[in-house]
Amino acid sequence: MQIDKIWNISFDFMLKIAGSLAILIIGIILSRLIAYLFGKAMKKTNVDISLINFFKRVIRIIGYIIVIISALSNLGISTTGIIASFSAVAAAFALALKDSLSDIASGVVILFTRPFKTNDFIEFDEHRGYVEKIDLMHTYIRTYDDTNVIIPNSNITTTKVNNFTTNPEVRVQVFIPISYDADFDKVKEIVVKRMRNTDKVILNIEKFTPVVRLEKYQDSSIEAIARCWVNFRDYWQVYYSLTENIKKDLDANNLIIPYSQLDVHIDNK
Repeated sequence: MQIDKIWNISFDFMLKIAGSLAILIIGIILSRLIAYLFGKAMKKTNVDISLINFFKRVIRIIGYIIVIISALSNLGISTTGIIASFSAVAAAFALALKDSLSDIASGVVILFTRPFKTNDFIEFDEHRGYVEKIDLMHTYIRTYDDTNVIIPNSNITTTKVNNFTTNPEVRVQVFIPISYDADFDKVKEIVVKRMRNTDKVILNIEKFTPVVRLEKYQDSSIEAIARCWVNFRDYWQVYYSLTENIKKDLDANNLIIPYSQLDVHIDNK
């Protein structure tokens, strides 16, 4: 009789274990399936992939928590204490990781407000490059020289960020020192012609017309500024091309770029 009782208790407990394992396995599969289907549906909309991945992770985590609590409850374990303990541990982690939580909060802000998205070209502080990935804590940027820069999200939300993808036209400026004796109108004509003949310079939009202006008077020269507009991807190509060729054009027309000098006048009185 005692053996039958032990067997019944053991059998019931084994059934509960089997049931809990089934809850865990089925629950994990369902959590992943729901996250997958959600991601697949969201990809059909104009939503950033990083935001989709964020929601998929949240769905999986919530699903796993529900599954674990359900499995423990099926075993007859009170989950009230576990939830209370989890809340206390979560509060302790929140205090210990407040800087990281700030990055996470900033990541959520970035993903929802979308000042930039994956594959956008942005400028942040001294960094300029393509956004490779945005996760909860960091934004990953690949620069022109193929350097991977990892930036905490809290730094991005508190600093100016230029997104060149939303407005791809950028201004190229070249400063040109000119002798006081030089014919400025001739310099202007030469430089404007050079900009118009330079590949990648935008010419078909009136507000982006190349211009040359007299910028300032220096001690040994006057300084002109040449301005034109290009797509941000062509900035450095155009900048260096203009810098080199403007010098050649001025030399070819005997317009010498002056160097700093000091004239000394002696009074013989």
